Amino acid sequence: MTPEEVARLHQFRDGFTLVDYGEVGLPVFRLTIEAITTAQRAIPTIQEFVMRCFALGIEREAEVARMLGLKLEVVQAATNLLVSDAYALRYASALDLDNFRLTEAGEARLREEKLEVPQEEMLVIDYDGIRRLPIRLASANVHRAAELRAHGAIEIRPYPADAPPISELSIPDVTRVIRRQSGEDFRRTVLALKRIVRRNNLFREAVALVFAADRGSEIQIGFAIDGKLSDQHERAFAENGGPRKMGFVKSVGEGDVRRRLERLVGKEIIRSLPPRAQMLEMRSEQMLAEGEVRALAGAASAGGRNSPAAQALTAAQERLGLAEHAIESMPMRPLACYEQSQLLEEAIGAARKSLIVTSAGLQPAIVNSYVVRAFDRLLEKGAAIRIETVLTPTTKPRNGDYFDPLAELGRRMDNNALTLVKVASRELYFLVQDDDLAVVSNRPFLGEVSRKNGFIKVEGLVTRDPHYVRMIRETLLASTESRREKK
Repeated sequence: MTPEEVARLHQFRDGFTLVDYGEVGLPVFRLTIEAITTAQRAIPTIQEFVMRCFALGIEREAEVARMLGLKLEVVQAATNLLVSDAYALRYASALDLDNFRLTEAGEARLREEKLEVPQEEMLVIDYDGIRRLPIRLASANVHRAAELRAHGAIEIRPYPADAPPISELSIPDVTRVIRRQSGEDFRRTVLALKRIVRRNNLFREAVALVFAADRGSEIQIGFAIDGKLSDQHERAFAENGGPRKMGFVKSVGEGDVRRRLERLVGKEIIRSLPPRAQMLEMRSEQMLAEGEVRALAGAASAGGRNSPAAQALTAAQERLGLAEHAIESMPMRPLACYEQSQLLEEAIGAARKSLIVTSAGLQPAIVNSYVVRAFDRLLEKGAAIRIETVLTPTTKPRNGDYFDPLAELGRRMDNNALTLVKVASRELYFLVQDDDLAVVSNRPFLGEVSRKNGFIKVEGLVTRDPHYVRMIRETLLASTESRREKK
């Protein structure tokens, strides 16, 4: 599931509103531990069968070789090893000097078949930095800090910050989660944990969901792992003061944003927005319909076009279409935080004549090579693209040979293909596509100037009414000219 799908799925919480979300890395300590374990040492196959022959009274090496169908020298080599381990004894009979029999140790060893031998061993485990306990993870689910930063994800810090001392690790917990490269269960007995030899800081993929109380100033941060909410991570993070210590939620007062929106579109329009209860009901219907479509898709595909599952899927799709139409047909409505990236993608794909996007910065995680190519396709069709940021346009990459969206767009500006404008910092950001769509948000559409390291209370408006779209575009262009920095 994408982060947007996760946010949409878990958007409802009694007494709270989902105000932001984002990809995060939950802290994991990969610990290499020096331990004492018992290894089960089995008898080598040839030695075992030679011992069984001795136990049956076949005492001469030549007879054992014939019995087992082996060469004499192979049996002799196995016998010499058994004698050196004190499992077999050479003795002389009346007719032969090279007879063998098992010793008491050999008889006991043959009964046990496997022998446990203490040994020192290096064990590797993963330790959850939030819940403070050993866990078992697949390598594909963890990443280094540099990989997180490349994808624009936020690093969640562990509290306490340090990895656990060896005294806090219990043998049963460690044994249960020991990492094996082969993927097999750990079958030895751990006798003692001596010391932690190495600590590596890694991160586990998750999506953070930020909820603001409908009344009061309480903030709750949930974590979804593989699309499912983890109450244990949320509780442990809150109990250790994680949201406060990391300064996650910037103080963006609801009244301030509302006043800015009122100045933009007028008090009457803001007051005419649908009540929160109505929007919750409509979004709940949309989410239920989406869940029904997902649940029926597999069965419908397997059952054929006229199967009951296919008919049920068609009905669910119609239900979803009606729910989406009810939301999108509103002249103007509030923006949900998880919609912004989807609306940006829609606008880029649907623009015919004009596309305006305003932002603070240009983050490669958002303005990647695919988005730049989509801009190119729009330009080839003759569409006018205008992008406003607080950055000074340039054609030289700011970070060496790596992909730099500012330089990519700067080169297209030099070719008179698009308009890239530097403006003063603003409090509201805009997305305007033709006369079909306008979105206003307090979150930059193409990313912050620096890498994202926290969350805000996302608020904004969405309209598909041509009259309102034109009004917002004219207001934006007029304000840009007055705010544009003079060179």
